[in-house]
Amino acid sequence: MNLPRRTFLKQAFSGSALAVAAGAGLLRPAAALARTWPTWPQAIFHEKKMPVVLHELFGQRPIVQGGLHLHAPLEAENGAVVPMVLDTSIPHPEKLVLIVDKNPFPLVTIVHLSPDALGFFNVRIKMGKTSLVRAYVVTKDRVHTVTRKVKVTIGGCGG
Repeated sequence: MNLPRRTFLKQAFSGSALAVAAGAGLLRPAAALARTWPTWPQAIFHEKKMPVVLHELFGQRPIVQGGLHLHAPLEAENGAVVPMVLDTSIPHPEKLVLIVDKNPFPLVTIVHLSPDALGFFNVRIKMGKTSLVRAYVVTKDRVHTVTRKVKVTIGGCGG
């Protein structure tokens, strides 16, 4: 790459100035920082009983069918990497939840959303065997759910 000396010096100086400013804490994108939990809910991720998980996550909110789409493969060739896309147009979603019934620990993920966030989440999960995958969108007064069965084949040969 033939870069003129003057251009190289400008870019090197600019990069150095940004690095020093970032290191000094002058550049701090506060809006991009993740919100931290007061305490990590470790116990719920290790819970094996579905009724307990659902009660801990949603309390007494009614659970209704529909209102969201779970895009998941009907058959996953590799259970270690199963793509999931959760999409909803429900206004003001608070959190998105994925649960896999037959995993050793059913709760896969909880995504807390900021008030202006869109209800969209893309993730790759691990599934031990063929199971129902349940997706939930939590709002202030209710929980919307959708269920999809995903067949996990071992090595792509059926199973």
